[in-house]
Amino acid sequence: MDAAKNINFEKYSNDGWGLSAKAFSAMQQALDTIPEIRAIEFGSGFSTQFLLDYAEISNKSLEIDSFDNDEKYKHPEATLARLITCSAKNYQAMFSQGEINWSLFRKRWWKPKSRQKNCFYDLSNYALKNDYNFAVVDGPHGNGRNFAYLLLKDRMKDGYILIDDFNHYDFVETASSIFELDELVRVEEQRDNFVLLKVIGGKS
Repeated sequence: MDAAKNINFEKYSNDGWGLSAKAFSAMQQALDTIPEIRAIEFGSGFSTQFLLDYAEISNKSLEIDSFDNDEKYKHPEATLARLITCSAKNYQAMFSQGEINWSLFRKRWWKPKSRQKNCFYDLSNYALKNDYNFAVVDGPHGNGRNFAYLLLKDRMKDGYILIDDFNHYDFVETASSIFELDELVRVEEQRDNFVLLKVIGGKS
């Protein structure tokens, strides 16, 4: 089934804090190539609903793990995860070591902001799957989104990664240091920027 003919991408438009219609169209094209969808989202909301709608319209199986720290934007099917933070030194250490060390984080007590540093969702007690084939990287705010790639390094052998606001930080460069990637779609406009990457494999 050509799911694109049955999905109104404008349905998921929002106040600028989420994915665009172009991003959802790119997601659909990638999802059309996946027989059984095993998705993970860092940042939930309209993208979560889109995945659920797509699975229903296309009659494909969907497993989804979705996380957000903000009740305002979290989808009912997503998990609310508190934000944690680490020092710049520990941030660099984890990427040098190639894995997340939850003991290097501490609780974050102050209100989230758009340019926060070294923050991520506390998923230390969450049992993540080992075979994701679709990832949306749209949270949390700040450079800490890069931690998503360390989590996915041994859990994503192929599939697709969609990164929103990719040009705000070194998101593509960091992902490329962990995975072998092909860039499929890049949109870089004043109010819309995202990139869709195909995972070819991991790097040793």
